[in-house]
Amino acid sequence: ACTFFTINSHFRCSPSDSELSEQLHSALEQSGFTESRAALQSAAADALQQILRSRLRNPSYFVVGSYSEGWGNSLTTLNGRTDANSDIDVIELTPGREYHQRGLCECDGAPEQHELVNGHIQCSGFASNPAYPTPGCTLKPALDNVSACRLCRYPPIAPLLPNRISNIPHPVLEALQEVLTSDSSPCHVVYAASPDRGGEELRVSTSFLENRMLRSLTTLQGQ
Repeated sequence: ACTFFTINSHFRCSPSDSELSEQLHSALEQSGFTESRAALQSAAADALQQILRSRLRNPSYFVVGSYSEGWGNSLTTLNGRTDANSDIDVIELTPGREYHQRGLCECDGAPEQHELVNGHIQCSGFASNPAYPTPGCTLKPALDNVSACRLCRYPPIAPLLPNRISNIPHPVLEALQEVLTSDSSPCHVVYAASPDRGGEELRVSTSFLENRMLRSLTTLQGQ
């Protein structure tokens, strides 16, 4: 499309969508939205997780969400401080509590098992309240504290099923596959439910899979 400017007495063509996209990509890259910067942010989150575990003497804390994934956390200053209107998500696994899925569980001892329906295990008696916010202050950012319970294993994950055709690069698929069996990324459920099902079910969380996926993004994908 072209726009007529009477001041210059000639036509000037407006940038195409492709040109605008390239300009945006260049501006974001110059602003620091790059793969290397995202990796640095993720490393800072891993360090924070270790500090949190050491200070509380509890290995069941996990820093997740945008702060850990590297791309979406709202940083407002050059020292990497999280914006006052943003927060850091922290999962705490409840010790001694583990759920088991009917038809998938292979644990010994015939534990009580629960049906898995649309990504939720059917288990009543819990309020649907996945996070407890803690306000931030000058010395620390706001937190979303998420209580969670272990699930004995991950349910089938569609992109990782055998013979599944996927556009996800093979190395990323392998990294996601490792998440399913790693002690550092345990499957868990949170206190959240489908609409009108509050108190009747618990949602299976894929936070660690999402984290691994987003940490694998290139600069262009992350932008």
